[in-house]
Amino acid sequence: MKAETEDYHLTERELAVIQLTAAGFSAKEAADQLQIAPRTVERHLDNSRMKLRARNRVHLVFKCAEQGFLRASNS
Repeated sequence: MKAETEDYHLTERELAVIQLTAAGFSAKEAADQLQIAPRTVERHLDNSRMKLRARNRVHLVFKCAEQGFLRASNS
């Protein structure tokens, strides 16, 4: 997955935030899971949206899924 994401310069943390967002976590829940501030989660999502030129979170998750950046959920 790392080689493909390098084209977009997504960080491991941005990918982790996107993965949790795709799984339905709120910013606060993702922040708790990653032990960071909710505002940091929002910043990672904003940066990721800019890098992938996504219009919103749904579009970001769709583009990441389309590119194969997301792992299958265990739920």
